[in-house]
Amino acid sequence: MPLITSYLYDNIFTVQLLDYDNPDIQKIRNRVVYQRPIEIYRGADNPVTIKFKNQDQKTANIAGLTFTGFIIDYLKGNVVANVAVTVSNVTTATASTILTANFVNTLPQNKYKLAFMSSNGSLDTPVYSNDNFGVYAELNINPAFNTDSFTTSTTDYSGDVDLGTL
Repeated sequence: MPLITSYLYDNIFTVQLLDYDNPDIQKIRNRVVYQRPIEIYRGADNPVTIKFKNQDQKTANIAGLTFTGFIIDYLKGNVVANVAVTVSNVTTATASTILTANFVNTLPQNKYKLAFMSSNGSLDTPVYSNDNFGVYAELNINPAFNTDSFTTSTTDYSGDVDLGTL
């Protein structure tokens, strides 16, 4: 009997929130490297966990901050949608968002950028996701669990195909 192994992974994304209040780490010491794309799937609710680190790769202080996510068109660069981000745990500097199946199915492309912004009520600052102060993460949408108007094939293979004579 065949055995299929499947894995249940959390979609965890680590970002850097610069901490200028701590004089010991005001200089950039460690950057986010080896950031992988965020993979989500059509037809399923896709939770994404965001972990906030400071420039010393320690848990960032996110007390009193709110966060917003932005889905950005990969080719045109315009914001397609805002994403609500909920702080899950201030102590561990963790937040989360859920990209629902209904929402993901409205996105016509399969490749987007994802960016986060923090706000303390008076100042909106970027949250960095790569090693060169870039704010964009790759967001890949995979057609896994349903077929919608963006992935439907209209080709009918039931007819005879004439390949000619050889």
